[in-house]
Amino acid sequence: MLRLLLLALLVAAATPAWAQTQTVLFPGQSGSALLASIRAQYRPTSVTGTNDDLYATIDRTTVGGQDGVVCVYTGYFVPFDCNPNCDPSQDVFNGGAGINQEHTWPQSLLTGQAVSDLHNLFPSQVAANADRGNLKFAEIPDATTTRWYLGGPPYTQTAIPTASIDAYSELRSSTAWEPREDHKGNVARALFYMRAVYDTQTNGSFPFDAVQQRTLYDWHYADAITEADQARSARVAPFQSGKENPFVLDSTLARRAFFPQIVVADEPGAEAGPSALVLAGAHPFRDEARLTLRLTAPSAVRAEAFDALGRRVGMLAEGTFAAGSHPLVLDGRALAPGVYVVRVVAGASVLSQRLVRAR
Repeated sequence: MLRLLLLALLVAAATPAWAQTQTVLFPGQSGSALLASIRAQYRPTSVTGTNDDLYATIDRTTVGGQDGVVCVYTGYFVPFDCNPNCDPSQDVFNGGAGINQEHTWPQSLLTGQAVSDLHNLFPSQVAANADRGNLKFAEIPDATTTRWYLGGPPYTQTAIPTASIDAYSELRSSTAWEPREDHKGNVARALFYMRAVYDTQTNGSFPFDAVQQRTLYDWHYADAITEADQARSARVAPFQSGKENPFVLDSTLARRAFFPQIVVADEPGAEAGPSALVLAGAHPFRDEARLTLRLTAPSAVRAEAFDALGRRVGMLAEGTFAAGSHPLVLDGRALAPGVYVVRVVAGASVLSQRLVRAR
């Protein structure tokens, strides 16, 4: 039961204080009303782009003076070398040893125009793409990872990497796929886009449930929107009725559309609730995680930390607190790398914050 409670807390946890975009689309809207507005304004009337456009225009890059594309899961670069020919998609496919297109929301679980939407497509090394298949996205503990993916042939290994571990994608066989760190935000924003824009064309058998949504939400903020992400969205738009991915334009959309119950005091357009628990230090954390508890009235407070199995790993505070801001500190020096939840009962309010202890 406690583990189920913690899963609920993960969904209700406050947004980390990572940088936000300044653009606010559909201000004042949230939940189903916001999703309807996104769908009405950002669903393309037509999608004309092809695989060739994906490689030759949208994701074309230059490495060592040679043009080509990079696998989003392994970092493997495949140049345009006219082998087997000068058709971009066949060129980078290289007879099955190179790159093909990854449908972030799996292709077999899409219908209609959603199958071809370029905001959902990215270059992927063929073997990594096949191994990901239709698997859900998740954070996979190192000890349960079946295979690690990086670079070119042989692409994979079964041993836990001893260096540059964040550059690897991970597979837990028949269960889940975890992309490399620098692609997690792109995965999140692609899936939020597909669900919002193509609600009836995204098959529910792909588990877009509360647990995966919360993982995507964390990835969206941890791997924040960059100028390169926005430039890519702009390159897709001419092939899709001029429509960009709105989740790349406005970082608040993911929260307001899919997590309207979360209130963030310093987010553009948000109003502060009667009490709040926010990150005050670096995150992910190592030696300690620092948070601030904000109270608008005196309250009896009990603050505890739990691991992913629901076991209590720390007591941060217990007693009566005055109105105002109060620091809370979780000592991480004895904690293993992984996911933790700080849960605060303050009067009638229950607040929580999801934390990640770095390796």
